[in-house]
Amino acid sequence: MYVLFVILHVVISIVLSVSVLLQSSKGGGLAGAFGGGGGAPQQILGSRGMTTLLQKVTVWCGIGFMVTSLTLFMMGGSQTRGSGSVLEGAQQRGLLEADSPAPPIRDFQDAPVPVPQPDDSGANDAQDR
Repeated sequence: MYVLFVILHVVISIVLSVSVLLQSSKGGGLAGAFGGGGGAPQQILGSRGMTTLLQKVTVWCGIGFMVTSLTLFMMGGSQTRGSGSVLEGAQQRGLLEADSPAPPIRDFQDAPVPVPQPDDSGANDAQDR
């Protein structure tokens, strides 16, 4: 059931994204890119019909997105795979040593600064000529 809601959520997200991108904005949006000013979808449904269709699709997809989001949240909370932290789970699987101390923190302020050494190879080339 959880996988079904995830698939539905992804499909709704894609349809919502496409419907938002196809809507005409003040600058024309992506809807102006299909067939110049009107395009084939607007010729079929009319200028006003295309706008109201995209608005309705956007509203219903937005509602569906919120419902599936809340449903997935509530279903995900009931699927507890284990309690505790990630580190405790790694220790139980043997990926971490439980008694090993943390490595000491190095103070980088006392680190020596490398001093550039003069390059002798360039000086020899000038004398050889």
